[in-house]
Amino acid sequence: MAQSGRFISFAQNGEDVVLNRVLGNLPIGTYVEVGANHPRIDSVSRSFYERGWSGIAIEPNPAYAALYREERPRDRVIEAAVADSSDAMVTLHLIEGTGLSTLVDSISRDHSRNGRIVVDVTVPTIRLDEAIEANGLTGSEIHFLLVDTEGAELQVLRSIDLTRVRPWILVIEATAPESIIATHTSWEPILLAAGYRFCLFDGLSRFYVAEEKSDELAGRLSYPTCVFDNFVSIEQVRIENEFESLKIELAKSRQSLASSEYEVNDLRNSRSWRLTRPIRALHKLLGPH
Repeated sequence: MAQSGRFISFAQNGEDVVLNRVLGNLPIGTYVEVGANHPRIDSVSRSFYERGWSGIAIEPNPAYAALYREERPRDRVIEAAVADSSDAMVTLHLIEGTGLSTLVDSISRDHSRNGRIVVDVTVPTIRLDEAIEANGLTGSEIHFLLVDTEGAELQVLRSIDLTRVRPWILVIEATAPESIIATHTSWEPILLAAGYRFCLFDGLSRFYVAEEKSDELAGRLSYPTCVFDNFVSIEQVRIENEFESLKIELAKSRQSLASSEYEVNDLRNSRSWRLTRPIRALHKLLGPH
């Protein structure tokens, strides 16, 4: 998505800017999002969707899954939590209106202690490889896989054989919720053993590239967003549009004021205004009763 040549970023931390730098030359592509969250706010895939891409959005929060179906009909929405266990159902610690809902009990308790309202709901589970296979993508090109599951990343990565399903790029949230504490040491060995190369840590997520795509993509994937990416955030676009609307309203107000002043001048120059001048002067002299 572009505005006057600028890429419009919806993502929380510019992840889509980095992906666009690497994949922006592709006219169409496919993504998989685990912990898809909101279909627009802080969405890494939204800008790609708006230029014709589509993919799988896996989101256990019923409200966000419904929003995905409404706003992004090309995406295949799976309302479930990704897990590597045999349990058909699991408890989701739901924190409405945020991207902080989690499967991890200890993280849920931390949120409760910090004053957040946590509501436990039971949701179905699915393995990631099953979700991909059920949607016919096992043998297809997946250009990027996003994993943002608030502490459950290890469960997600254990539920897929990355030697068989080969997304070009992996973007995995790599810090504990609402902190800078690194969490990648528990799951990164799975990626390295599957033939993925680490390229970038942007302060929130870690980016990996498949070895067979490394020569082609790793260089452009190795540094965070910068001025040369020629991007603008969707929030800045909103502010700019609001500013333009205010400028238009101001111009209309000035035009209306000028028209009113013209009418007042016409009135003052009119015959009736001149004839009633002595009466107005007398009222002014006598003042209020």
